[in-house]
Amino acid sequence: MDPAREKRKEEIHKVDLKIKKILVSFFCSSQDFLTQLVCNLLDEGNAFFRDGQFEQAVREFSEGLNVSCYAEAEEIKISEVFLESLYVNRAAAYHSMGEYEQGVLDCNSALEVCKDSRRALYKKALCLRELGKHKEAYDCTASYLLINPQDKQVNELAQELATHLGLKIRKPYVSAKVSKCVGIYTYVHKPDLVHNCKRDILLCRLKADPPAEWTRVRPLPNLRSFGGRFVLCRELLKSGDLGVCKYGEKCTFAYNQLEIDVWTEERKGKLDRNLLFGTKPVKLDPVSSIIRLLQEDKGTFVFLCQACYDGKPRIISKRCRDNQTICSNLDHTGRYESSKVRPLSVLCHMDLCRQAIRYGCMREDECHYAHSVIELKTWKVQQDTGVSFEEIVRISTNKPGGGGGAGKSLNMRMKFACGQCWLDGLISEPDKTLKYCGAKARHAWTKDRRVLLVKSSERSKWVQVRPLPHAKDFPAQYYVSLHFKTKKKCTYSGVCTFAHSPEEKDMWMYMKNNDCKLLKVPNAPIPEEKCITMPTDYAEPMSGFHCRLCGKHSNSERQWQQHISTEKHKDRVFSCEGDEALTWSYRFPGTRFELCPKLDCSCPDGVSCDYAHSPEELQEWLERRDFLRQKLAKAREDMLIMPEEVDFGKYNFLLQD
Repeated sequence: MDPAREKRKEEIHKVDLKIKKILVSFFCSSQDFLTQLVCNLLDEGNAFFRDGQFEQAVREFSEGLNVSCYAEAEEIKISEVFLESLYVNRAAAYHSMGEYEQGVLDCNSALEVCKDSRRALYKKALCLRELGKHKEAYDCTASYLLINPQDKQVNELAQELATHLGLKIRKPYVSAKVSKCVGIYTYVHKPDLVHNCKRDILLCRLKADPPAEWTRVRPLPNLRSFGGRFVLCRELLKSGDLGVCKYGEKCTFAYNQLEIDVWTEERKGKLDRNLLFGTKPVKLDPVSSIIRLLQEDKGTFVFLCQACYDGKPRIISKRCRDNQTICSNLDHTGRYESSKVRPLSVLCHMDLCRQAIRYGCMREDECHYAHSVIELKTWKVQQDTGVSFEEIVRISTNKPGGGGGAGKSLNMRMKFACGQCWLDGLISEPDKTLKYCGAKARHAWTKDRRVLLVKSSERSKWVQVRPLPHAKDFPAQYYVSLHFKTKKKCTYSGVCTFAHSPEEKDMWMYMKNNDCKLLKVPNAPIPEEKCITMPTDYAEPMSGFHCRLCGKHSNSERQWQQHISTEKHKDRVFSCEGDEALTWSYRFPGTRFELCPKLDCSCPDGVSCDYAHSPEELQEWLERRDFLRQKLAKAREDMLIMPEEVDFGKYNFLLQD
């Protein structure tokens, strides 16, 4: 045996004999003596532990704790370092012996002595893991890593426990100073800041056990022309754990899945975050509320004949010029009282009708829910301000610049010039009659032969601006073509959708934001025409059939039948541009609503197969067929489909039993 161990054993044996034979008070006066005894017992227990004699080590550690308890009773102070080591080392011995519950008790005792004992937290986590208490063990490792986040061994244990619990791996970090790195979730806590708190930050978390973390959801981006799915920000994904996006709060991409879910519900009109904040109702200004509503949704408010509007098919009829109490429809002289937005009553619910969003509400005007987003917004404005329909229409029609808002004005000079002269480097404006250009060639002055020229304050040069590129969904931002930046010439053979100058980019952005497909130059000369009075000048505005799906107006029944027979209109009948377009997960249904018989041996047809390739896909096909049949029934009821129509192209499977 090691000579040092023999010497310690002899000293311990001598002290035991003295304790039994001599008065206890003789030793109480010597604090150093008892401290040395506890230290020797601790070292001896450690030696037995290293030799694998765990039971003997437990006895030595227990003896040291007994001496410490005795010293405490006699008001003799034993260092907390020794007490912590005795408890933790005995817990390690219990862990090696398989007595995990005893190990947890010793670790708890060590934490009572020293609440930040890293060794006690680690040994407790090991014992709890063996007992199957993975959540408590993970909490111990998390507390440890808050003290020392660089410990590789504890990090591995925490990762193992997190994987077992199905948690995301997050590294705890405590900073001694405010971080200078700007991320999407960084903030500086200012507890003494005096301010008027608006309480307008929306926090969300998933319903889970254990509860997930609260996450901030930014306001819905103002993208009027965007109708697709929201996706995660690529800049954020590339930055990894840093969580950095160079666009910051101005980024129109989602930062997390919660933002995607909440933004989708807000865009559908199913969620209004202002109602969640629970702010006290404030009497708002009716004029500013209506103007804000017009700026958000464009358009204007007008009165229409309710009987014509609710007819099958729908007819748009305005007031009669001679008699303001009837509509202009010659076949119907109903009173002119209601509007597209139904009147607000105490029975109305401030929420969208789910049936109206999907395929049309069967209850129609008897339904107490809003049938469109604009109707819901108008109801809320009326509820907050008490404004009437007449006042809404008056504000809408008297607002300068129409119902869209002028937005940012253009600091440019504009004029039209002859396109043929412009190709030769000449700027020719029209003559007084607006029939020919002012050059000697006298080119014909027509809309397709003139070009728009602008001159900005930065550059004293006239630049051509092409018409706004046609697009179903306008981009959020236009950019100048790289070819023009480098070569001053665009080599694209088609219609280039990139701007060819900064002035053109600014003009396109102005036209997009203000919903101006065509621009009129102010102070343009009025063509000299003879004032001829025609009988049609005093005729009533013609009433016609209106297609709510395509937004097309037909002046006669023949035009209406031709329109509803077109393939484009039929596709609109079954289109799912809003709510349902975001829910389908599988391919478009085939003609056979059964599971594929060749599925077990790998179907050679692939995505072209008429059969479903999984029970989940078949179930979605059945739900999709029922949904499309309801849309077809609603279209037939509204006379948007010819009664004898049986050809719907790829949707013919709806007619099958």
